[in-house]
Amino acid sequence: MEHSSANPLVSVIMITYNQERYIDEAIRSVIMQQVDFPYELIVANDASTDSTASHVKKWADRYPDIIRFIDRPKNLGLQLNYLDAFSKCKGKYIAICEGDDWWCSRHKLSIQTKYMESHAECSVCFHRVVNYFADTRTMSLSNGGQKSDITLNDLCRSNVITNLSVMYRAIPASEIPDWVSKITLFDYAMHSLHAAHGDIHYINRPMAVYRQNINGIWSGQIVRQLDMAMQVREHLMLHFADNETVRNGYMDAYVSIGLNYAAHMLIDGKDDKVDDVYQRIESHLNPYRHIDKNDFINQAKTRAVNLTAKKPLKKRIIRKLRETVSRFIPTPRIR
Repeated sequence: MEHSSANPLVSVIMITYNQERYIDEAIRSVIMQQVDFPYELIVANDASTDSTASHVKKWADRYPDIIRFIDRPKNLGLQLNYLDAFSKCKGKYIAICEGDDWWCSRHKLSIQTKYMESHAECSVCFHRVVNYFADTRTMSLSNGGQKSDITLNDLCRSNVITNLSVMYRAIPASEIPDWVSKITLFDYAMHSLHAAHGDIHYINRPMAVYRQNINGIWSGQIVRQLDMAMQVREHLMLHFADNETVRNGYMDAYVSIGLNYAAHMLIDGKDDKVDDVYQRIESHLNPYRHIDKNDFINQAKTRAVNLTAKKPLKKRIIRKLRETVSRFIPTPRIR
């Protein structure tokens, strides 16, 4: 069908920075979607210093009715680049595909849009993805045992949504609080803010590939990961302070993450930092909850022991077998 970015049903956000090796596959996977409705692809290049921009321009020149190319003269940073692209979306629904990932199903947009159109109560729809570990060339599947329908009450306890799988029922950019631009895990914040408007539906079908590089934000430095996870929940606890159930869910997750943070401090021999973690948690739980300090320290010690304990031989063998087998399975791509 003919497309017109003037009135799209779906807007796809693709942020990119120095991804010349991957950007063509990412864009191709969006362009090859088989749909019976108009959609747009907003590619926001954050002043890349490699040839990413020239790659995007070739696609934009070829598909001017679908692609809107934002080529920033100055680097804004991940969060601001995304939020500005979000503010420019025209669609009733918003999907995400970052510049180093790709969709592996031609029907991803049509499947999610069809569900959203027939379920007005649904504000967020996501699906299973293939995790591709580029450094080892191994793969795994996300969301094992995932329930088909959840709510914000579930999401606040665990982030089960991979960003490139999500489709939102669009909310006004004015509803996005300023603090989202200051946190690293803004994708979890965006899932939560949209989920506050309705239900969440999961489609048990892998329709995208999430590329995880060894130098990516989630590789190594577990303490940094935990710090980011705590930071976003500190903001979300405040944002949903008037919703007791949701607030308590974020608090439960926050304490659990804090215990893991403290456990890693103990593992790294930084026992003096455990008190800092405890004080941080106490300050953000106040006035709703109090955690006993001795109990917190004892739980952190238990977690440290568990984290350093060797996994059972059977589990290690099964994991190794899965990794080995996955190397011989072709990485899924749109054909």
